[in-house]
Amino acid sequence: MNYFQIGNLSAPTVWIAAVSALLIASILNRVFTGKKTSDWFWNGFFLYFLIWKLSYIVFHLKMFLDMPLSIVYFNGGLNGHIMGLVVLSVYLVMFAFKKSPSIYKESYRLFLLYFMCYEVIMNALEKNYIEALGHLVILVSFLFYLLYSKKNENLVSGRVFILFFLIDLLMISVFQTIVSIEVLTFIWIGLTIFILSKKISKEARSIE
Repeated sequence: MNYFQIGNLSAPTVWIAAVSALLIASILNRVFTGKKTSDWFWNGFFLYFLIWKLSYIVFHLKMFLDMPLSIVYFNGGLNGHIMGLVVLSVYLVMFAFKKSPSIYKESYRLFLLYFMCYEVIMNALEKNYIEALGHLVILVSFLFYLLYSKKNENLVSGRVFILFFLIDLLMISVFQTIVSIEVLTFIWIGLTIFILSKKISKEARSIE
């Protein structure tokens, strides 16, 4: 894991990119669509982080009991990451729609904004400037699409979602291996979002 130096402090680049992408994606969503980012977007990220962090207790119970403050510095690692993704997927598919019925209209859009912003920021922090520029071009193209589709309530269709998602994955494959925890994580979440949108759009239409 690479670290980014901020004064005398060093922070994992992956978490700087993750949190920064969360905020920037929300801002871009508001600017280019005029719509407020729904609570499910923030709740999902917080839920994943909570499970990932607290899973340290499950997988390292003895160490936690011996040194309770160790939870501040450690997490559940890969197993905790997978546990967090499972809980996040269950939350999105089973519960998010009840509080945010419009999720099927915005989940594609917000996921793509987050994914693209993350890749731009992450590669910029790691000084992979050419790759960062490539992802930035894809992000700008998507923002233009949002402006063009404004008359359609900025509804990103499943085909558009798959198109931009695959283009960004292709960009990653040009510069690095596609088989990595980071890429597999985004594929997992992308599939969850795709299933979620298909499932909920049918339910919403049947209600209407």
